[in-house]
Amino acid sequence: MCKTTINLAKTNLRHLQVPYVLTGILAGIIAVQMLVFVILGQAGMDVNFQSLISVGNFLWLLPLLAAIFIPARNFRRVINLGGKRENFFWGSLMAYSVLAAIVSLANIVIFYAIDRPVIRAGHFHPFHPFEPGAFVMSEPGHIGGVANLVEVFGWAGNGMLLAFLQQFALLFLISAFVHTLTAIQVKWYGWVADVALIAIISVFTPIPVLRRALVWFFNLIIFHDVAVLQVAACIVLALGIYMINKPVLARRAI
Repeated sequence: MCKTTINLAKTNLRHLQVPYVLTGILAGIIAVQMLVFVILGQAGMDVNFQSLISVGNFLWLLPLLAAIFIPARNFRRVINLGGKRENFFWGSLMAYSVLAAIVSLANIVIFYAIDRPVIRAGHFHPFHPFEPGAFVMSEPGHIGGVANLVEVFGWAGNGMLLAFLQQFALLFLISAFVHTLTAIQVKWYGWVADVALIAIISVFTPIPVLRRALVWFFNLIIFHDVAVLQVAACIVLALGIYMINKPVLARRAI
């Protein structure tokens, strides 16, 4: 069982060419953009007004796209090759765990090894997200910075290890949610779920009480002051959502 699950996880990870290519292209474009601005800064040009999105943020596309392609395309391939639904269920979950860990680790390395040194070099000034005048720099008249979600979400202040775990947990939750939402699209209740999500956003946002509930939820899974609670909430919620796939897989046609 365990060996088969690992093999199916490897199969899922191998057959993600489109997500790998798209993520690589977008991350490569941003990396070149940052390199150009660093070179211009070294040449004496004032690039402090530039606001750049960190390369690491674009790596988040990989688990997101994988959670779409695995249930939409890999399921049929795995079953046609003789794989069992139960093994596909656990193999997919393992694949998302691996992707979330790799992307989280890669972004942590990018944040500490590239983003922060670039800012310290004086080419871009750091900004303070979610505060009035968030993009106003330490020097009057300068705006800009390198925005990495590790810092934007406030995880950097908890240290490297907790920041890794917080990012991993959220990516794992996103993967489980997107996988489940994609898997149920083949049935009528998939469309019901889509309508329900739209309704929740539309109804909860304008009503103060419901809006506060929505804010509380996002604070729990992203911004919570207690990092351990945020990590635990994301993982428990991810596993709960992913379990919906068991009955879905049992009834899904090949």
